[in-house]
Amino acid sequence: MTGTVATLISVVFLATGSPPADSHVLEGARLFRENRFAEALVEFRMAERLGSPDARGYVAATLVKLSRPQDALELFEAPAATPPGTDPLLDYYHARACYDLRLYLCADDLLAGVGSRTGPRVGEQADRIRRDIAAALKDEPAPEAVGWYLKRSRDHAAAGHPVLARAFAREARALGSRRADRQGMAEAEALLSNLSEARMSPAP
Repeated sequence: MTGTVATLISVVFLATGSPPADSHVLEGARLFRENRFAEALVEFRMAERLGSPDARGYVAATLVKLSRPQDALELFEAPAATPPGTDPLLDYYHARACYDLRLYLCADDLLAGVGSRTGPRVGEQADRIRRDIAAALKDEPAPEAVGWYLKRSRDHAAAGHPVLARAFAREARALGSRRADRQGMAEAEALLSNLSEARMSPAP
């Protein structure tokens, strides 16, 4: 995806971190362009440690390329992450992480604002993924499908991954809203409420 990488490289020149951090961002972008994603990840993580405000998003994008969508999503949806809608390229990779985790409505929401704000190659990829999602979700979601997302949410919460738990609960809620009987919505709301309360509770 040359167009995607070219956009990434153009963005890094706008980085506002310290010069040492910028050098790691630029080196990471070069390695990313060469499909050397494991090495790019090292550079982006170093830039993040040195204070680059942009590096976390690049780390997350690289994790998507390394087939680590869970790790990527936790970074994309962390409290300090770049808000969706700020950077269309990061929104694209955020959507890819959601899509790889079968969080299709999450992915579709993010991709809806990507196409016209990026280069043609990324825009075409975004449109293709949205068509695939539309085809997959054209019928009313099965009860088993909603149940699968609820279980994934509970499992992630139990494993200490609240960001992932919230993502799967939101997906279950959205899918439940597409059913005539609204199955699963109440449980999804309860999960989200519990996760929100846990996040706001002070540490013991």
